[in-house]
Amino acid sequence: MVEVGEVLTLEDNKNYVAVASTILDGINYVYLMDENDYSNFMFCAYDQTDGLYEVEDANLLEQLLGIFNEQLANRQEDDE
Repeated sequence: MVEVGEVLTLEDNKNYVAVASTILDGINYVYLMDENDYSNFMFCAYDQTDGLYEVEDANLLEQLLGIFNEQLANRQEDDE
């Protein structure tokens, strides 16, 4: 499982930070952001068999966007 705050080095040799994470239907989904280029981000799924892979399903991406936005908004409120 990928945890929020964890830094991963991907195949492009860039470091990505897990800024949000959720579990849907037993699958761990993470919002990854390049630690040096905030415009470079991706939503990925992680499982112990297949590893990390980018989500491409438009409906799932929309669902994850809502979940991750809510998590980040709540975190920002907690920090204030």
